Amino acid sequence: MPLVAVATAGLAHARRWGLLAALLGFAAGWTAWALSHDPSWFVGDDLDHAQRLAAVRAGLAGLVLVLGGYFLAARRLGRPLADFAAAWNRRLLLLAGAPAGILLAVPGLAERRGFVPLAVSLGLGLLAAATAAGWRDVLGERPARPRLTAAVLLVLGLGVAAALVHLGVVRHHALVSNIHDLGIFENVLWRSLHGDLLATSLFAGDTFNHQHFAPLLLALVPFYAISPRAETLIVVQVLWLCSAAVPLYLFSLRRSRSLALAFAVTFAFLVSPLVHAAALWDFHDLTLAVPLVLWALWAHDGDRRLGLALAACALLLVREEMGLVVAAFGLFAVLDARPRRGLLLLALGLAWFVLVARVFAPGTGVGAHADGLRGNLVEATSYGDLALALLANPLRLPLELLRPDKFGYLLCLGAPLLLLPACAGRLLLLLLPGAAIFVLSGNQYVADPYFHYSAFFLPAVFAAAPVGAMSLQQRFARPRTLELAAGIVVAALAFGWSFGLPGGSFRAGFHPVPTSLTETERERHAWLAELARSLPADACVAATGDVGAHLAARRCFAWFPARLDVDYLVLHREDINAKHMPLLRNLRAEQRFRTVDEQHKILVLQRNPEN
Repeated sequence: MPLVAVATAGLAHARRWGLLAALLGFAAGWTAWALSHDPSWFVGDDLDHAQRLAAVRAGLAGLVLVLGGYFLAARRLGRPLADFAAAWNRRLLLLAGAPAGILLAVPGLAERRGFVPLAVSLGLGLLAAATAAGWRDVLGERPARPRLTAAVLLVLGLGVAAALVHLGVVRHHALVSNIHDLGIFENVLWRSLHGDLLATSLFAGDTFNHQHFAPLLLALVPFYAISPRAETLIVVQVLWLCSAAVPLYLFSLRRSRSLALAFAVTFAFLVSPLVHAAALWDFHDLTLAVPLVLWALWAHDGDRRLGLALAACALLLVREEMGLVVAAFGLFAVLDARPRRGLLLLALGLAWFVLVARVFAPGTGVGAHADGLRGNLVEATSYGDLALALLANPLRLPLELLRPDKFGYLLCLGAPLLLLPACAGRLLLLLLPGAAIFVLSGNQYVADPYFHYSAFFLPAVFAAAPVGAMSLQQRFARPRTLELAAGIVVAALAFGWSFGLPGGSFRAGFHPVPTSLTETERERHAWLAELARSLPADACVAATGDVGAHLAARRCFAWFPARLDVDYLVLHREDINAKHMPLLRNLRAEQRFRTVDEQHKILVLQRNPEN
């Protein structure tokens, strides 16, 4: 054979498998070397000449090992090298993304350069899906084991719940929780337990209805009665939010008919930092909606009318915005071939929303939070103003969604799920109420994944993942559930590692979550708990934010400095800012209060009897 023909055949042979095998080998060798070094070096390119040489040598060593391994294995099995190597290239394709995975170990990278770990998570997920395609002949032969799958998810869910309960209690005892909002909700439940339903002295009119209409909170009173402490609210919120994995799994299994995909979507929910942040960020009524939306979807999909009715009614009681969520559910049901059911839900949701806005709690919603709106909506006083603003300027929606913070937030929702929710079609109607708030709100924390506003999106986005997967599969007319399941698991793990507790960027609300208490913090919490017990039950107490969440179980309770006509002031010096200092000096100069105790930088002042 002529030399040119031999060379041409060799190059064709190499193009078929050799170049990709070399890339995989180099990536594996380089990653093995990089794991033993500080990952932040690679972000700043802080390698000296000797380290660069060592990195290249490690990559070349990996290349030689992979190519040599292919050659020896193919010869031992008696298979053509090209066929064997091409098959294993597909099975090892995830190694190509191993170098990018090093970035996930960079502390705080998600906080500083959030789009980088988002892109890495999505890329690794897509590579994992492509890798799983190479294993389809092996994985497809294994029998489905639904009981084992359910058992694994149950153990994972219980483990996640236990970890979150621990972190939530530690966070509270370390004074990271706040009077806004844990203190508010404990005061509401304490007052409700003692006969004042949905009352709180922290809001005008002595009622929670001044800010939000959330009668479902009354369902938590029996649990709070068992142990009337703030920790009860933390435990209830964690367990309730984690329980959403049950309807999500059932709905995903029914919609996809794929055990692997149902497992992957539920797994992604349980390891999601957005879910963890919602569970740990004090306590909020919005989080109560997450399992209810998923139960409603499950009941609707299985034509369980009683279950759907119960879930929808409970959802209406969560908060005033849920009337719009039920109405959006009705639109979805109409387009999902249940027109009568859909029209009934649409009418019910809108009627309830109007009743709450006009009769039950007219001061809630926009009226209570108009200062959180943007631009020409600052003067908005009604939902009609908001609807007018949306219809008058349809460009507002895309422009707002393409802002870096809001677009990044959308990627945080979709990247761990391989962006599959975007293919879910009509199910995305459930996102309309949350999307309207997301677009119109000038509150920066609405677009922060570590706050409770994710409750508007979490149930619909995760439920949309299996629906989107099936839509994609039908479009390509090929089974892809195993591949997509593998991709979701890898993307969710990568996202959770970078944006969760291991990555160093995780927080719940404003602050990072501590994992343990120091001895000083234990002593401080014990002293503060004793102080809460020792203050007279009928005394009116005002406190700064971080200690306020420990003193809310009383009838008269306020936030310092919003109210000063109280019997006691409990002030944490580290929570007193420069604006408070003149007021505190005046109170002492006028001798309106006297110091009765001070420990752990917490000052306890009692009103002078003659003032």
